[in-house]
Amino acid sequence: MSVTSKKARKPVVAQVPKRAFAIAYLALVLVVFGDALFAQEYLYLTPAWLAWYGLSAIALAGSAYYFFKADWRRVFRQIPIELTLLVALMLGSVLWSNYPSQTISSFIIQIGVVLAALFITAVFSWRQILGIFANTIRGIIFAALGYELFLTVLSLMAQSSILGVNEELFQSIRNIGQVPDGRTIDDLLLRNSFMGAWALMGLITFLVELAIKKTNKVLTVLSIALSLVTIVVSGSAGIVFASVAVGLAAIVSLLAEGKDRDTRHRYYRVAWAISGAAGFLVLIFRRSVFEFLGKSPDMTHRTDIWRSVFELGSQRPLEGLGFTGVWVPGVEPFAGLIVINGIEYFQAHNSYLEMWLQLGAVGLILFLILLTRTFIKTWRLGVHHSNALYLWPLLILVTQLVRGITESRLLVQSAMLMLIVFAVKSHDPEELLEENSKKPKRKQLEQISKRPITYLRKR
Repeated sequence: MSVTSKKARKPVVAQVPKRAFAIAYLALVLVVFGDALFAQEYLYLTPAWLAWYGLSAIALAGSAYYFFKADWRRVFRQIPIELTLLVALMLGSVLWSNYPSQTISSFIIQIGVVLAALFITAVFSWRQILGIFANTIRGIIFAALGYELFLTVLSLMAQSSILGVNEELFQSIRNIGQVPDGRTIDDLLLRNSFMGAWALMGLITFLVELAIKKTNKVLTVLSIALSLVTIVVSGSAGIVFASVAVGLAAIVSLLAEGKDRDTRHRYYRVAWAISGAAGFLVLIFRRSVFEFLGKSPDMTHRTDIWRSVFELGSQRPLEGLGFTGVWVPGVEPFAGLIVINGIEYFQAHNSYLEMWLQLGAVGLILFLILLTRTFIKTWRLGVHHSNALYLWPLLILVTQLVRGITESRLLVQSAMLMLIVFAVKSHDPEELLEENSKKPKRKQLEQISKRPITYLRKR
């Protein structure tokens, strides 16, 4: 029996202290900043590292405190066994790691991410988690676009010599935070897949927020608009593919809601067939597809990167080289492994290939099992429950899975935190879920699309 046919009831959610929300926001901001900090561009910013470590200690202490005040025993029981084994393998790989000190330090950071994820899972409801992510992503997008707008205005002022602003002053301000390869902060914020991914996740989050919230819809609509702008400005081909996958998942899950098992599975077979055919056509006509998207056929040298990583991983295919999350500059065998146009790269640009490189076939199998089970659990939650809130974890997970094809982020920081939250919280007992809506999700969304002005006025 699906959740939609059961009696509606209020979720059993404990009152959450404001300080717990503050710790959650701090932890999430730190893992988001860690996404950039761990990337090649920021590895040289030592003061940023020190600040990050200091604030992380505060966030972890708070996470541990509130986690053990919550129903932590239940949450521990909900942790999938493959996740436990995967984390254990990360630590165990120090025994054969090519870089044992880096494996230990990376594992310590990873444990911090795990603790933060378990804290969020144990303390907050699905609605509260969505709200925390919505506000954080909103801040990221507003800050990135605001900084870009500031630089644009400053550039115009410099060109016109308004208020004594000259081109030299503009360049000096723009170059604050310049990184070794010559790029600047605004380049890193907007013109890559990093911001594109956050904008897509923001678009998903804000659309769900619009469907379930009764207040402050103007801010949500503005956030949706700015997310769309950021996706376009980022110019990421990977985000285009992720957007298509998210759209397909949303359509199929909405159509399948309330249908009998045979009908649902017929929809699923059609969706998988369409996905497979589309993937095959993109592979065959990749030159034309990527040229249309303004990208090179090799996806910005990714095929060369994958080839080098595969050759390196083939030396130890079963156990891998040892866990390190992202590659550490100057550490063998990554030092000078991939240098393209004078720029050294510090990731495999594929989460699945990265997992195999670091933890071998054993780690990759555990990882794939974790991803598959989490996808199934979030899919069932999104399809069987009539509240639009429960579409959110499914569509965010789809974004991360597709993004993992061209980026290695799924192993670390915010993507790993989300994966753990979804993997554990999707096992929450039914009494912790919100009541079912009287109308199916597609009807709720149709109302919003048909009467946006009416919804905006209901504040």
